[in-house]
Amino acid sequence: MTHGYHTLQQWNQWLTYQFLGQELLRVEQHSISMLLSKCLGKHALTIGVPHQAALLKTTKIPCQSLISPLVMHENSFDYIEGDFHDLPIATGSIDLVLLPHTLEFTDKPRKLLSDACRIVKPEGLIIIYGFNPYSTWGIRRALTKNNRAPWSANFIHLYKIKNWLRLADFALEQEKSMMFLPPLNYEFIYRKFHFLETIGRTCLAAVGGVYALVARAKVIPLTPIRLKWKQRLSDIRISPTTSGYMSLPSAIND
Repeated sequence: MTHGYHTLQQWNQWLTYQFLGQELLRVEQHSISMLLSKCLGKHALTIGVPHQAALLKTTKIPCQSLISPLVMHENSFDYIEGDFHDLPIATGSIDLVLLPHTLEFTDKPRKLLSDACRIVKPEGLIIIYGFNPYSTWGIRRALTKNNRAPWSANFIHLYKIKNWLRLADFALEQEKSMMFLPPLNYEFIYRKFHFLETIGRTCLAAVGGVYALVARAKVIPLTPIRLKWKQRLSDIRISPTTSGYMSLPSAIND
């Protein structure tokens, strides 16, 4: 399925104007504040759409930026207009990278994840949010006939994301499930049956509509290499004299 500029616009508008999109942002922002309660660092980067720029505002990281192909009209965040297929960020320069469903709206999710891992500092973090295909959200996607976001996204199972992170030398630190209620765009139903979220977190973690993964970049220790000195020392000895000249062996003077 092709994901382009128009699809990202639909995704951004769904997050902005639909109740279900607003609820998704609220839940993910709350979970980020819990996952990063003890996170230290200076630079954080969100790779997504403009309306996801505020996901990190509850964290203690001072410098926060957003990179997106879409135009951002708000000036409250540092914004970088760039393509997902080639991130214009220096290698090992970011303490925290956030991918909120971004892998699901690109045709090359593994390449994007690899590039996102590239820009993370040693011991830095990467957070990934994704839709669980084996949930009521996945069922809704399978039954939806239109191709509008978010149902046009490519839901990726978390085991595949875990494998990609392992191959990129990242260690999984936390895993969390959320959004256990069916994806109905009605605020009244959500408020009335919100107790199901507590039941889901306790008993049905595997079928949550959204998952979050937190992984840390491994530091590969350097192994010291001992060099063996194979050059033979010369028999010539140079001894300083009081006159400042060097006295050479008699064999040379002869």
